[in-house]
Amino acid sequence: MRCFICIDLPKEVQNELARVQSELPQDSKLIVVKPKDIHLTVKFLGDIDESKVERVKELLKKLNFQKFRAKVNGSGFFPAPSFIRVIWAGLEPKQEFEKIHTIVEKLLSLEDFKPDKEWQNHATLARVKWIRDKNTFTEKIKQIKLKPIEFNVDNLKLKKSTLTLEGPVYEELLSLKFS
Repeated sequence: MRCFICIDLPKEVQNELARVQSELPQDSKLIVVKPKDIHLTVKFLGDIDESKVERVKELLKKLNFQKFRAKVNGSGFFPAPSFIRVIWAGLEPKQEFEKIHTIVEKLLSLEDFKPDKEWQNHATLARVKWIRDKNTFTEKIKQIKLKPIEFNVDNLKLKKSTLTLEGPVYEELLSLKFS
């Protein structure tokens, strides 16, 4: 089954990100993430069998993170202005999210999961299929202003992702509360 580890964002943040999605350029082909599904992916695991899922659950239960305050801040795209594939919203404080990612990476390396080549803390707003005018598109993205909503980061989740024609369907397999 296709799985990932993530931090869900609260409804207030999802609503703000939905507002931002409504401001995305309409003259290009974008696959917009459903607001209720917007999250920060800590680690994408890919397709793993049931026994591996159970082992990941066991390992994750050993973690003990401290809850912290965060905020949504800024938006952008990657990998490059000449080749845009993802439009994202940033999350701060970066060092806290990076710390969680690093700890999860080290823990899962015990199960032979490959480390991420380039991990960036972000919430995906849309995936880009094609852009009519890259210069206009990048300028519009740079002009989008996010309300810097603060929120508590207090959970880590393991989710299953089933791909459908209507987009991915997520199922929560494990939820860990931070202390």
